[in-house]
Amino acid sequence: MAKAPLAGQVKTRLIGALSAADAADLYAAFLSDTFAVMEEVADERESVRLVLYYTPAGEEEAFEKVEREGSLMLAQRGDSLGERLENCFVDLFEHGFDSVVIIGGDSPTLPAENLLRAFESLTDADEIVLGPAEDDGYYLIGMRKLHPRVLEDIPWSTNEVLAVTRRRIQEASLNLIELPLCSDVDTPEQLQRLRQQLKEQKELARFTRRCLKEIAKRSG
Repeated sequence: MAKAPLAGQVKTRLIGALSAADAADLYAAFLSDTFAVMEEVADERESVRLVLYYTPAGEEEAFEKVEREGSLMLAQRGDSLGERLENCFVDLFEHGFDSVVIIGGDSPTLPAENLLRAFESLTDADEIVLGPAEDDGYYLIGMRKLHPRVLEDIPWSTNEVLAVTRRRIQEASLNLIELPLCSDVDTPEQLQRLRQQLKEQKELARFTRRCLKEIAKRSG
């Protein structure tokens, strides 16, 4: 699931530390790195197909700056995040997919192993896989069958998202599978941590690394 990388409409919490245009370029780099990881997974598991579930409709050209191989594009439906997540599962199951794993574009250093484990873990319809994020949300959710209650009445954009989602899964007597913790990059503090991580791990997130170098050059 991704937003069109348009200045002033993405990574708004980074604006100030970055210009609106630089924040949009950085988000496009995040998406490029996310697709690179997804393509690794698709190479490993031939049955995996990549889908860009995007918003807003009509801004398809904005994704031309994102490095990605051919993938199905579907416009998001719904007003709230919960509705859009639910409709993503609905639309992809209707396209004939047996398992659906949804990730966002906020974790450019997400390991391919986490995605592979998500698909490998989903063996029954009563299982749900979650990738917990350090901000008490989640960076990944996957199912073999839609369980809409898991996405309803969630206090989105708060530090209660993960706890409430776990509770919904327990209430529905579903089997929760959790992946390793991973960090999103939404705030200047998280961006600084990302910069440090990229200094220490040279092989990670090549598109993001290149973008940050270009931003640094422009800012002097």
